[in-house]
Amino acid sequence: MAQPAIPLFDVTQNPASEASPGASRVALLASADGATRKSASRWLASAGFEVVTAHDAAHAAALFAQVSPAIVVAEMALRDEAGRNLCQSLPRQARGHEVPFIALCMAARDIKDAVDGGATEFLRRPFDWHVATLRADRLLRVAQTVDELDKARQEVARLRKAAAENEQKKQGWSDHFDALTGLPDGERLEHAVESALFTASESRQVAVALFDIEHLVVVNSRLGRARANSVLQQVAQRLIAGLRSEDVLRATAGPSMSMAARVGGGLFAAMLTGLPGWQEAKVTVRVLLDRLSGRYFAGDEEIVLSTSVGVSLAPTDGMTAETLIQKAELAASEAVESGGAIRFYGQSSRRVTERSRAITRLLANALERGEFQVYYQPLVEGPASHICAAEALLRWESPELGQVPPSEFVPLAEELGLMVPIGSWVLRTACQQVRAWRDAGLPPARIAVNVSLCQLIRGDFAQVVRECLAETGIDASLLELELSERGVLRSDPDILRQLHAIRDLGVRLAIDDFGTGNSAVVYLKQFPIDVLKIDQSFIRGVASSSEDAAITSATIAMARQLGLRVVAEGVEEQGQMDFLHRHGCSEYQGFLFSPAVPADVFAGLLRRGLGPIAS
Repeated sequence: MAQPAIPLFDVTQNPASEASPGASRVALLASADGATRKSASRWLASAGFEVVTAHDAAHAAALFAQVSPAIVVAEMALRDEAGRNLCQSLPRQARGHEVPFIALCMAARDIKDAVDGGATEFLRRPFDWHVATLRADRLLRVAQTVDELDKARQEVARLRKAAAENEQKKQGWSDHFDALTGLPDGERLEHAVESALFTASESRQVAVALFDIEHLVVVNSRLGRARANSVLQQVAQRLIAGLRSEDVLRATAGPSMSMAARVGGGLFAAMLTGLPGWQEAKVTVRVLLDRLSGRYFAGDEEIVLSTSVGVSLAPTDGMTAETLIQKAELAASEAVESGGAIRFYGQSSRRVTERSRAITRLLANALERGEFQVYYQPLVEGPASHICAAEALLRWESPELGQVPPSEFVPLAEELGLMVPIGSWVLRTACQQVRAWRDAGLPPARIAVNVSLCQLIRGDFAQVVRECLAETGIDASLLELELSERGVLRSDPDILRQLHAIRDLGVRLAIDDFGTGNSAVVYLKQFPIDVLKIDQSFIRGVASSSEDAAITSATIAMARQLGLRVVAEGVEEQGQMDFLHRHGCSEYQGFLFSPAVPADVFAGLLRRGLGPIAS
């Protein structure tokens, strides 16, 4: 048989580094026998391989590292210094690609070593180099096809990942915009405020204004959902137009930015930057408020909206987005309660004064010094005013300041991070008191305890409740946790998880101050709520205001349809109770029955009852 010619190949040029891994046809041939190397080289070269040869194991290892061969043809008898054959000692990959290994076997023992070592193919002596070359060519093509398939799979995986990431970004972007109005939501507002605070100063203030569309429940009831939604869209358009108006732009000092957002059902927000001072902020907010208040048209129906606004300013009121938004919410709440159109946080009862500085100083050790007390206000049911529950209310008697109202010290305690230990103490004290009343043979009564947002943010509140129930031994059905619509309820997955865990214990959950946050209807669907407490601001006017009467009666009807128990807060007059009873509310709380009293006084009320209520 004629022998093919051997092409010259200089390994110092390393052609493997110039060719792509898939196209390389470098064959590493290793044999101690010169005749074997010569014959095999000719046949491999004739099949288009570039052949490099090695006469021992060390030489083969060096060439492998130098040329990164596409295939290895090696004699199994060659051993390295550790006694390993080349099938065991050479790498199985070169430049990230599998390298086929054809084992040249001189004896039966070599075949076993080849199989054990994971050789791709083996040949027995005498060698048929024509067959060997065909096998080498086939193995290389298979390896190249596998590489190409791997590359294709990697590319497909990369494209899928990129597409998924792109879709996730799109989804993430749309997740933070209100579907109805197209405005950013509260989370995007918070990010924008955080960015704006980098440039905040006394001469370039940042304002956060929260506009509260009042009596939204009545608007929904009167217009229906579709037309009420069109009114909310008009509110959003007016807010955007107001931020772009000359009056607003003129109030800023130099370059500025503004942003509108919808953060709740009827709660809209505006961020303003570059304001020279408080007066400019007031003028600007007044312009926006005037635009949002007034007549709106929904189809052929005309409606007049009343709007109030709470405003916080940086750097005066804080230098974090969370603080500014929270203080704007507090100011907005006071604006609604006081009937004032605009309330700045700096004008509110929560402003920093000498008294509040004293409260801050003394509050840190008040719990440790035993200055807190829990008072109990009865909840009654039916015309007979039977006591069915009590709300646990925190009181602070300071030796230096005297009786400090909760409205003064609770917001400061939350800012100082003290409400977590204080709240846990109130919960434990209230549950212990229920156990004590039961042990004294008094009629059973549920206990309602208020929950602060900071207690839920920690993430372990469900465990705190579980431990408190176990420690006091009271039945979970006797405990009711009141969640502030404005302060606690929000679309936070972790808070929702904790509330479900608490509800699973058998503890009841109530929405407190229902109707003040305008987004409560959403929460009735989203949160595991059992009880709805109508805010006293609506109860106060049921006998004199047609709007308050409509809101309250609609709320009671809705709650009954949803299977929720309704409690009316702030009942002070017999006429209010009569109205509530006629409309299906049978549980009341307020001064008409009793103020909050110490535990021993409440025990007396449980023992003898309240008696008839004077007409």
